[in-house]
Amino acid sequence: VPCSIDGVVFFRITNPEKAVLEVEEFSFAITQLSQAALRDVCGKVELDTILSKREEMGKNIKTIVEAETGEWGIEIIDVKIKDIQLPENMRRMMANQAEAERSRRARIILAQAEEQAADMLLQAGKKIDQSPSAIKLRLYQTLSNIAAEKNSTILFPFPEEVLPRNSKE
Repeated sequence: VPCSIDGVVFFRITNPEKAVLEVEEFSFAITQLSQAALRDVCGKVELDTILSKREEMGKNIKTIVEAETGEWGIEIIDVKIKDIQLPENMRRMMANQAEAERSRRARIILAQAEEQAADMLLQAGKKIDQSPSAIKLRLYQTLSNIAAEKNSTILFPFPEEVLPRNSKE
């Protein structure tokens, strides 16, 4: 089942004499011309564009139709694309594509966050390396965090003197 697109053409008769004499049945002629323009415009773009840029599509159709109808004494006021019916399998396919795109963007954002976290940890590590007392304080803070989670007793398996000392301190 192909997709169907419904649209509306708004027009005004500016010269009734021309409208009757230039074309046999102007209402039918406008309908046929509009349908041909709709097929022409939709045939040149992808489905995503049809779905997302209805207004732009309507303007393109209006330009094509008013090029002909101006000679008939008819002014095209506006063209609106009203409804687009897609077959069920195409809707499922588009939903799957959208889900895959969301998943891709989420993975990219997660990778960027991991990269930023790694850079910040590297900077923090370099700062801590510059001062042995900063290393001790970080060790004590980590042990304090562990102890806060559970009522624990912490045993140091090595003497504190083993930690590097800075001669400046």
